[in-house]
Amino acid sequence: MNTNPLELFSDKGAVTLLSMCKSYLEEELYRRTLDARRNVSVHPSAEIDPETKFDTNGTITVGRDCRIRKYVVIAPSGGQINIGENSLVNAFGMIMGRGPVEIGTDVLIGPHTTVVAGNHTFDDPDTPIVRQDVVGTGITIRDDVWIGANCAVLDGVTLGEGSVVAAGSVVTESVPDHTVVGGAPAEEIGDRGASQSP
Repeated sequence: MNTNPLELFSDKGAVTLLSMCKSYLEEELYRRTLDARRNVSVHPSAEIDPETKFDTNGTITVGRDCRIRKYVVIAPSGGQINIGENSLVNAFGMIMGRGPVEIGTDVLIGPHTTVVAGNHTFDDPDTPIVRQDVVGTGITIRDDVWIGANCAVLDGVTLGEGSVVAAGSVVTESVPDHTVVGGAPAEEIGDRGASQSP
């Protein structure tokens, strides 16, 4: 809280001031708890909602000025997840690894979007899928990418710099720089040179 508490008290009243203090203390306590964990590194300027869930198996790095909103789950599953500077993972997002997940700077990930860098193998029909291997190639999301709400980005994909993924898309193949894709599976529907909104 960078605002003078006396000014807040006179402008907003005691209840609002106490509510703001409580929220700030909860965030600070949560940040210190994360910092104490060996597998999570969060830049001090990042805003992490206390309802965010971080898995303990694997490593997680959250860069400067990132925003991680309510009910996001970040689970590297033994892999590594790096979120670059000034990126946003919106509410109810899920980032899951097995393979590495690299998210660049200035990336926007819409609410209810899932990024999954892993797949179950199912080659042996005599063995239940749950008992077969889980493998992961990894996902790379380059700088200045916008992924709309309710998308799925699947293992092995690279989203090129400046690309846009329309809401509700399922991305199964890599996307070139400055390309707009949409659909299930996602296909090219335009480029950043044209004015569009996913």
